[in-house]
Amino acid sequence: METSFDLLRLELEQFVTARDWKQFHTPKNMATCIAVEAGELLEHYIWTRDGEGPFPKGTEAPAKSAVSAEAADIFMSLLNYCRVMDIDLIEVTREKLKTLQSKYPVELSRGSAEKSPGDRDA
Repeated sequence: METSFDLLRLELEQFVTARDWKQFHTPKNMATCIAVEAGELLEHYIWTRDGEGPFPKGTEAPAKSAVSAEAADIFMSLLNYCRVMDIDLIEVTREKLKTLQSKYPVELSRGSAEKSPGDRDA
């Protein structure tokens, strides 16, 4: 059974193939693309302020539509990178989550912003 995620990956691959862009999709190029797109997302937050306003002009939160488009660019770039590298993103994310659950047990991590509270006693 194909999921909406599988269908999206297929649509993206068809989009890339139709434009003959696979020739440009090397691991380095796709990793660079992810970083560039993430930078474009961050650009929307330059000089913005957190919390409730009123804010001086130019410091208000970015428009959701603008940051949503950037998030989509990052996601598509990541999917293309995973295709090039033959990475099952769902599977490696599940594996990473298991690792993080061990590294950050709830009883030591809840409400803490420390990088690795499990390492405090070491």
